[in-house]
Amino acid sequence: MNTVAANSQDTPGKTSPQFIQSIQAGLRYWQQKTETLGPDQVQWLDQRRKNLHQAILFGLNQPETWEDTAQLLLQAFDFSEWRGYWSEWIPVLEQALANAPEKESVVYGRLQNRLGQLYRLDSRLPEAEAQHKIALELAKRLASDELLVITYNCLAEYHLSQRNVAQTREYGQATLDLAQTIPSLKRLEAFAHLSLGQIERFVGNWSVAINHHQQANRIWRKLDNHTYLARSWLDLGNIYTNTKEFGLAQQAYEEAQAIFELTNNDKDKAHINLELGTLFYRQEKWKQAETALLEIDPITLREQSEFDLLALFYNNLGNVYLKMKRWEKASEYLNLAIEIFRQRENELDLGNSFGTLASVYEQDGKQEKAIQLYEEAIKLLRKFPESQWAQKLLGEFGTASKALRAKKPD
Repeated sequence: MNTVAANSQDTPGKTSPQFIQSIQAGLRYWQQKTETLGPDQVQWLDQRRKNLHQAILFGLNQPETWEDTAQLLLQAFDFSEWRGYWSEWIPVLEQALANAPEKESVVYGRLQNRLGQLYRLDSRLPEAEAQHKIALELAKRLASDELLVITYNCLAEYHLSQRNVAQTREYGQATLDLAQTIPSLKRLEAFAHLSLGQIERFVGNWSVAINHHQQANRIWRKLDNHTYLARSWLDLGNIYTNTKEFGLAQQAYEEAQAIFELTNNDKDKAHINLELGTLFYRQEKWKQAETALLEIDPITLREQSEFDLLALFYNNLGNVYLKMKRWEKASEYLNLAIEIFRQRENELDLGNSFGTLASVYEQDGKQEKAIQLYEEAIKLLRKFPESQWAQKLLGEFGTASKALRAKKPD
């Protein structure tokens, strides 16, 4: 569909009414096409996203069409996040904010929060937090409960990504408390349960985490939002894997798989295989773990800037090859993971990869390298006293390092 007229001006410096009307017609078309985002519609949009992009850019450049374009941006946000297009959408949201005719509005604050979320996904963390804090002040000035609960949720997600336990709980609970008073914001209530569930999983409060995810699942079912329902199933499966309830974990992953196999969400499909690999690994089914992980396409993850997921893929495959005593392969993949974790400043997962690579060196007879890496791992993991997983790793790596030092000749 042609979404804009070829001629934008009747006279120099003046936009023609016909051009504005053509932009408005294009915006109405794309609003209809993004109103629901089922699997078929997402795939349809994927093939036409450049046209959508063009319509938005035209709309943002005209004061008369800015508001409608902003609403389209907000409506289409899930599509950009699910498909990993945040590098394309960041400059669009920046332009939307720069061109806004009115900056003291709920719509402006919602756009700020969306930009902050994309900054976070793109690892531009100071900019992400700044956008959410500015939006929070705007919400308070406007006395808007809607904008306030949206911003609380974004801050909970931001602090969750930084593994800040107290702040995630604070903003997650604030989101939950306020969202439960506004029937139209059930989606935000579900997101709050997800953030709270994930931070409780981080500290090892398994039963509390399960309860939050089960509540999120109930809401996603009522809202008929399959993508977020499947992601919540993935989180539940991870918890069940950690509590060694392997049958429940398998069921959770099958629920997620049944949803995502109908989509082109490469990231989410990769996440399922990552979790299945972990499930098989915990059951000491090394070959099945390897098979599940090798279903992941690292090139696709890199193209979609899914670097965190890519690093976990390399790390987990390295762990599997360690158990299979394939030292060279294990070292290769763990070093790839370490490189990305360093770049992402992810010290918790970096510490885990260091310790695992130390185990590879130890079993391959490279004691000096192993001792050095164990010490680096321990140093990093001590920074996470609230993480149940970090404390478990500290015990394992500390014991291994001590035993290795005891074997060293004087």
